[in-house]
Amino acid sequence: MSTDNVLRPLSRDRLSGLLDVRGWHWFIDKDGDLGGNWGRGQFYFMPVGDSQEMLQIMGSWNKTAPSERLDDIRGFITRWHRERLWPKCYHRIDDEGEVRVICDNVVDWEQGATDAQLLQQIDCAISTALDFFRSLEEFLGEN
Repeated sequence: MSTDNVLRPLSRDRLSGLLDVRGWHWFIDKDGDLGGNWGRGQFYFMPVGDSQEMLQIMGSWNKTAPSERLDDIRGFITRWHRERLWPKCYHRIDDEGEVRVICDNVVDWEQGATDAQLLQQIDCAISTALDFFRSLEEFLGEN
């Protein structure tokens, strides 16, 4: 693991090494994606883009909400986005008709990134998503 200020490209191995530095548990799913579980969500760390130059960190809330709460959730997400820059939050309806909520954080590292920069993005993505999930649970009366 590099501790210098050298800009290096993203890779799944590099990201898993950074998670190891923190002592965090992670997994590789059946699609080959790097993920882990933190508190209220499951997170994936994916290099994306034509040259794998962007790091997308996607967190999924570990709960669902009934479709009857969809308008409430949409309103909560809209208010969140008015007040905060991160994370980008959205919802999906799953095959059972339940509302799933996702948070997303994407940074373009086309020129490469230092380990410290990547760790800062990882910390920010996880902490802001967990804050959103906690706030959503409070709003929905599930806390």
